[in-house]
Amino acid sequence: MGGCFKNVLAGVGCVTLLVAGGVGAYHYRDQLWGLVDSIRGKPAAHLADTTGVVGIPSEDALRSARRKETRMEAAAGPASVELSADELAALIADAIDPVARRALDSIRVVLTKDRFAIQAQLLTAGLERGLLGPLGDMVDAREPVRIAGPAEVAGPGLVAWRPDELVLRAFPFPRELVPRLVDAIMGVHNGAVPIAVPATVGGIRISAGGVVFERRKD
Repeated sequence: MGGCFKNVLAGVGCVTLLVAGGVGAYHYRDQLWGLVDSIRGKPAAHLADTTGVVGIPSEDALRSARRKETRMEAAAGPASVELSADELAALIADAIDPVARRALDSIRVVLTKDRFAIQAQLLTAGLERGLLGPLGDMVDAREPVRIAGPAEVAGPGLVAWRPDELVLRAFPFPRELVPRLVDAIMGVHNGAVPIAVPATVGGIRISAGGVVFERRKD
């Protein structure tokens, strides 16, 4: 009788483990498939994404963006100004922390509804391998990376970009790990990347067509 009871308990334990494993596999299915694709060397689909407008930083785009910011700063300036994807990319490339400047190469900005992404080549030499999880022992010196999320005005003269998506090679990191990786790559704290804007900016709207800075109403 006791032996039968033990067998029943063992069976229940096996079923519990199988169910737990199945739930875990389903929850992290994107990571599992991403890891498989990364190991196989399959091209990262996120870098071929054409659903957004791609911005490329340049000196001309930076000068144009600065002119629009100057207009917004003026007391009698417009109620809003719109930056193109190129202009936003130029502002970000010019203002990022030196840590990010050393870590990211060939920066592109992709605009979509209510969020934008940085796509770049990540120089992995300065990153702790423990941060990269299952990719820690297999990354090359340069790896394609996509970092994406929404942005909001966090105070006078400051927009906070809060990435909630990070894909390295073809591996999408779980959302709960993204802030730590963003801190390490971008040289920031709490997973928020600060972007300086004119103090008159009170709102930001992001779409595939551009980024609109809206004037504060006070």
